[in-house]
Amino acid sequence: MSSNRDLRKFHDDDKIIDAFSKLVSGGKAGYKTIIEKNKPTPKCSSCGSTLTGDEKFCPECGNKLKN
Repeated sequence: MSSNRDLRKFHDDDKIIDAFSKLVSGGKAGYKTIIEKNKPTPKCSSCGSTLTGDEKFCPECGNKLKN
């Protein structure tokens, strides 16, 4: 059984965060779960240089980047 409902709009609701915190902590009071929402830093596949994400070519080695 699966659901196709998009529940992302509820991820910042305090009631949802409290319920998730209780699930993760085993019911401990005062436990606050931190949900990380960071994007991976893009890197050049050729030289490994750190990129901003909007380049078409690597500024270090000139490799064409996949966007």
